[in-house]
Amino acid sequence: MNEIQRYRQSIDSIDEQLSSLLNQRMVITRSIARYKTEHDCSVLDSQREKEILKKARQRCTTEELTPYHESFFTHVLALSRQYQQSIVTREHTK
Repeated sequence: MNEIQRYRQSIDSIDEQLSSLLNQRMVITRSIARYKTEHDCSVLDSQREKEILKKARQRCTTEELTPYHESFFTHVLALSRQYQQSIVTREHTK
């Protein structure tokens, strides 16, 4: 196995972990969406999202990667909102 193959193997392993974590996050997101539906809460919680992005920046190990951490979590939050909105919409049309 050459060097690039080893790097790619490592990336594949990390991608598996990311997929597993995203699945776990979305299961919890589904529960949150149901809670928000039952309690008539808005899907968007701007303050919570600001806190998550702040923590993401703080967890970043190098300043060079900070914008990528922020972008990554911004996308994760957007996906979470989209999923929550689809659940809320579905629950309201029942």
